[in-house]
Parts: sequence; structure tokens; C-alpha cells
Amino acid sequence: MVTAPTLKARCYTLQQVLKLLQMNARTFRDLRRLGKLPFLEELKPRLGRHPRYRADLLDRYLANLWTR
Repeated sequence: MVTAPTLKARCYTLQQVLKLLQMNARTFRDLRRLGKLPFLEELKPRLGRHPRYRADLLDRYLANLWTR
């Protein structure tokens, strides 16, 4: 029996990022503006009005594998 490979999300929405980082939107906005979240890269172009962020970078940061 062959199982299908598990696919991870390629991107996260803002709400998903906030949940993963366990912070509120205001803190996120302030830290983002100050450049304190270098592991977040917004995908361009946006899909609609809402930003999406690269999942691989955030997953590496959460796994303590983040290096610049």
C-alpha cells in the first residue's frame, strides 16, 4: 500500500502566524515595523487584501533552526 506524501502549507495567513507565534496583532505589527521579525517574508503578489507569509522560514524559526 502506497501512502500519499504529507504536504505542508507553503504559506501562512496573518491569523495563522499570530496563532503560531502566540502574540496579538498589535505586538506583531510593532515588531514587524521595527524589523524584529526577520524570518517573516511576505509573499508577493498578495492574494486579495490579506498578506501571506512563507511557511518554510517560519517553520525553521519555530524549530530553532533559524540562521540569517
